Amino acid sequence: MAEKNEIKPFFSFRIAEFADYIDIITSKLISLIQFRLEKTMAESDVTVTDDTVGKDSDLLDDKWQELDAVEEWGPALLQEMKREVESHCPLKDQGVSEDKIPYVNVLMLGPVGAGKSSFFNTINSFFKERLAIQARSGSADTSLTKTFDIYSVKPKHSTTPLKFRLCDCRGLEDAQGLDSRDIEAILDGHVKNGYVFNSSTHISKDNPKFRVNPAICDRIHCVVFVVDANSPPDMIMTEKVQDQVRKLQEMMNYKRIPQLVLLTKVDCLSPVFKKDPSTIFRSKKVLDIVNKVANSLGLPPYSILPMQNISNTQKVSEGASIMALYNLRQILRASDDFLDNFIDDLLPDKLDGFHIQAQTTSRD
Repeated sequence: MAEKNEIKPFFSFRIAEFADYIDIITSKLISLIQFRLEKTMAESDVTVTDDTVGKDSDLLDDKWQELDAVEEWGPALLQEMKREVESHCPLKDQGVSEDKIPYVNVLMLGPVGAGKSSFFNTINSFFKERLAIQARSGSADTSLTKTFDIYSVKPKHSTTPLKFRLCDCRGLEDAQGLDSRDIEAILDGHVKNGYVFNSSTHISKDNPKFRVNPAICDRIHCVVFVVDANSPPDMIMTEKVQDQVRKLQEMMNYKRIPQLVLLTKVDCLSPVFKKDPSTIFRSKKVLDIVNKVANSLGLPPYSILPMQNISNTQKVSEGASIMALYNLRQILRASDDFLDNFIDDLLPDKLDGFHIQAQTTSRD
């Protein structure tokens, strides 16, 4: 009995010691696996050579969309895009004075986490020449945006904002859909910056954020739907969200408001796109998604704009900047097309009786 009692503590000690060794080995293995994984991911971009890009079976011989007359992506194309965005002044070339239409308003709509706020942050970062996170963005299950927020962009070393405003509202959700009456009020220019959405009610004339007599410069001039390219192929948007979008589109079509689609996070579809973003426009995979989204929303394929956001790169790369500025330019052009509907009322000799006043240049 004495021998057995002496053996027990010995084995207990050895078992405890063995368990410690197991913990150490497990920890080492986990560290090694993490290191190998990080190394592999880091090398994945490096191993995508120009030769690899040329041989990628997904790439078509010709681009299915040309960004501009400039053939190659680079500083020249980037500066051309920047120049056009910075010089944009709504309908100025048609004789409409800046104090009548000082900016265009663009409404961003889309499912939670699709990248609405990230698009503004990408544009803002480019013109500020640094990473700028003014609009909240993330991947929460419910919308991070609870208010109607209007964002303008001021370039570095400038106190004057560019002549466009991006309007962000809560994301389209399965559980709590946007009230169509709120959206209609936004489209018509009745909703002021900072309005808080309430799932149980909609904005009314009694709300201090309700604008009673909106001018044309208060209205929404273009709507941009934001869709995540990495959504499951058969579920770009859930059925409930898609139903919301269709109902909103009926309203927008009636008001003749142009609609575009930002197809975000396309660079996550292939490491080739990270090496050379211009190959996105030769990708059959991206083209298939573009056609699917276009068909789903009843829009022409040329209205679908692929996008790479800075949230995926943590820096403002040349490729992301070119795509962002090109997409913004298309949005500004669509906004001007909408304003063309009111050109006869906006010209100086047609202003009598039309509700546009000088004070509209300093709206909230």
